[in-house]
Amino acid sequence: MAGVLVIGGDRVGEIENRLQEKGFRHVYHVSGRKKSDVKAMIPSDTELILVFINFVNHNLCKNIKKLAKQKQVPIVFCRRSCDAVDLYEPIIS
Repeated sequence: MAGVLVIGGDRVGEIENRLQEKGFRHVYHVSGRKKSDVKAMIPSDTELILVFINFVNHNLCKNIKKLAKQKQVPIVFCRRSCDAVDLYEPIIS
């Protein structure tokens, strides 16, 4: 697998390790805290977008949803935790 875009949260250390164990070579991260993050773009090799809903604003979610739909990239909304990442194993694998 190529890459996954993680949106939300200041650090994604353990979550990044779990995603790499699942086969994602690149884990891109946008914290969602800066104003400029609303204009975030989806890297070309992204196969999945993972949004931590308790760390992003509505405008960022709206923009990422629109871009994901245009590029036909699956998007998963969940809470920020390793357990939440494991729950979506059928989607991520």
